[in-house]
Amino acid sequence: MSRIDQLLVRFRTHVSQPLRRDFPLSQRIWFVVYPPEDERRLGPRLPEFEMATKDVGLEWVRIDLAGSFAEWIHSRDDKDAIMGDPELVETYADPGYVDFIKDRLANAVTQHAQKDPERTVFALTGLIELYDFIHVSSVIEALDSKFPGVLLVFFPGERENNTYRFLGARDGWDYLAVPILPES
Repeated sequence: MSRIDQLLVRFRTHVSQPLRRDFPLSQRIWFVVYPPEDERRLGPRLPEFEMATKDVGLEWVRIDLAGSFAEWIHSRDDKDAIMGDPELVETYADPGYVDFIKDRLANAVTQHAQKDPERTVFALTGLIELYDFIHVSSVIEALDSKFPGVLLVFFPGERENNTYRFLGARDGWDYLAVPILPES
């Protein structure tokens, strides 16, 4: 069985558990952790995660970060100055890009407010877009503690104990998210 198949089996088991609305946000963030080399294999399989979510009566909203850095730069009045100096790109990316991502998440929740956001899985994909600009931890820590439902983070990297390493390249970061791993 492939790692993606194993992730799907584990995700189906996890998503079928009753949602606990009284849990703090840290326990309503699920990390689907997979090796970075599986990123391209995972993309076409995302509809299977969506179907598993809907099969248990939950809503699914995908928030794809692919292309978000270009969108953020394009939205800035000073984009020519930033792009003219590569050192400025990294300087401006944090906190500006973090705020842009945070707003994207908030907009997804707002757009879904007519339904039941507390029974929704907000699936965050395309994290590779963040690499070299901001840390995944910055995005997670920027979330409002009143974020409803579940944030499902497709995380290309590794986990050891509660330490996550994005793309296996950055220093680890301790977080209490619920891990969904391909191995037992």
